[in-house]
Amino acid sequence: MTMWVALLRGINVGGQKKLPMTGLVEVCLSLWPQSTPKTYIASGNLIFDAAGDATTLATELGAAIHAKFGFEVLVSVTEAGAFQKLVNTCPYAGTNGKGVHGFFCFTVPDPNWDHINKLKVGGEAIEVYHNIVWLHTPQGIGKSKLANALTATMGHAPMTARNMNTLNKLSEMLDG
Repeated sequence: MTMWVALLRGINVGGQKKLPMTGLVEVCLSLWPQSTPKTYIASGNLIFDAAGDATTLATELGAAIHAKFGFEVLVSVTEAGAFQKLVNTCPYAGTNGKGVHGFFCFTVPDPNWDHINKLKVGGEAIEVYHNIVWLHTPQGIGKSKLANALTATMGHAPMTARNMNTLNKLSEMLDG
């Protein structure tokens, strides 16, 4: 079996798509009984073991969540070693972990650099690496016009975001 990281989009945000992490573990074990699933905070971060490929695992997990909880959720699944390599591509490592976010895109992003440059303010920076958009917002993501318009600036690619603190914690969990 291979170790995987699943990132779920839009659960437990603003009272929508409520998914207890114990329920996520139960769903995982119903699909892959030999797995040893671990979650981190209630935003849909799952580490699990399973045989298969990322696309199939994401589809199966999403379908099982829909069957059990009655809502659809996009699921990004990445092999553990590849996930750690992606996290290590962050060009803003060492800065405030809450001010750096990795946006994992479900389709290939198509950046509109003219629009991005118009929205960026004081120290904000953005880099695209494969299917991850790295965003540095020193004033905080909640105050960033660029962050609020990120989906539009990336060609409307659906995405799920995690701050650097969360990504680092998931990497630590993979190591231990």
